[in-house]
Amino acid sequence: MKIMKDSSETQIRALIANWTKAVRARDMEGVLAHHAKDVVMFDVPLPLRSKGIAAYKKTWELFFDNVPGGKGSFDLKELTLTVGDSVAFCHALLIVGGGKKPRGRLTIGLRRIRRKWMITHEHHSYPYKD
Repeated sequence: MKIMKDSSETQIRALIANWTKAVRARDMEGVLAHHAKDVVMFDVPLPLRSKGIAAYKKTWELFFDNVPGGKGSFDLKELTLTVGDSVAFCHALLIVGGGKKPRGRLTIGLRRIRRKWMITHEHHSYPYKD
């Protein structure tokens, strides 16, 4: 069983690395490639919740309109994974918009669907500041 979990962790790490690379490159097809059709996302800007791949895509259109691409535009630090046989989740600190230090948080939920890991939930957040 350990071999399967190690393999799944490797697959998920590669999936997330490819997803963040697609975000930096402003490659919408790559951003959407490993998301389930019924993905749910909680994001910083409204709407409070996006349900389904079409609504999820709109959140990235907004992001691309407001954040320049390239290095530092969407980088993860301290990515941590918990992987089961059919469900996994991960969390990381998030650097957005060319900063050098993480300012945001990211949590991702995944399910194995037809032997392929798919992102089914995303939650982006920033600490509240007065």
